[in-house]
Amino acid sequence: MLKLEGRTCYFAGATGNIGRGAVRELASQGMNVIMATHNPASAEEIIAECAHFPGKVIAMSDQKPLAEALEEYEHAFGSIDVYISTTGTLSVTKPFEELSAEDLDRKLHHHITSPFQTLQVLLPFLKRSAHPRVILCSSAGALNGMKEENILDSIARGGVLSMTACLAREFLPYGITVNCIARSGMVNDHDNHSDTTLEAADILPSLPVGRLGTPEEFGALVSWLASEQSAFVTGQIFSLDGGLNIGR
Repeated sequence: MLKLEGRTCYFAGATGNIGRGAVRELASQGMNVIMATHNPASAEEIIAECAHFPGKVIAMSDQKPLAEALEEYEHAFGSIDVYISTTGTLSVTKPFEELSAEDLDRKLHHHITSPFQTLQVLLPFLKRSAHPRVILCSSAGALNGMKEENILDSIARGGVLSMTACLAREFLPYGITVNCIARSGMVNDHDNHSDTTLEAADILPSLPVGRLGTPEEFGALVSWLASEQSAFVTGQIFSLDGGLNIGR
C-alpha cells in the first residue's frame, strides 16, 4: 500500500482525461487533491466521482493569489506536499517552415515559465513537508524528436527535461524529489478535439505495445512518484509511452 494518506497535492492540469485518472487514484489512497483549473464543469464532475474516497478533492480558481490560497489549504489540511503539473495537449504536426515564433513562445510559457513561477510560490510549503515531491510532464518527442509530435511541443517539453534535472539538484538540500513523466501514445486529454489538437489514434501505429495508454496507468505512476516510497528517486525521466523509447 502506497503511503499517501493525509498528504496534499497541488495539481495543475487535473481536469483532463489523463489528469482525472491520477486524481482518482490519489484520492482513493487518501491524498487530498487541490485541482488548479479553468474548467469548473469538469472539476465538479471529478469532485462528485471522488466524493466517496478518503482523500478530499477540491477545485481552486485564480481569483485569489496562489500563496494566500495555499496558506489556507495548508492550515486546513496540515501540509502541502506535492506539486503535479500535467498541463497542455499535443498540437497537430506542421512542417518547420509553417511554425511561428509566437506559437513557440506560448508553448514555452505553458510548459516552462508557468511551472517555474508556480514552484517559486510552492517552495516554502514544500520545504515544510515531511515528504515533498515535484512531478512534471514531458513527451516522447522531447526525448527522440519523433515526427508524430509537433516540433514546438517537443522543443518546449525538452525544456521540461532540463528543468527536471536542474531542480532535482537544486532541491536536494530540502529533501524535495523532482521527477518527470514523458507521456505519449495515451488517450486524448480532452474529449472535444479541434483541428489543432493531435489525435492519439494518429500515434497508435507507432506504438510497440499496440494500444493507447489509459488514465489509470498514468494515475498509477503518479501515485507512486507522489508517495513516501519514492524518496530514493529524483531527477529521473519515466517514459510512459507504450515502448516508443525502448533502449533509451
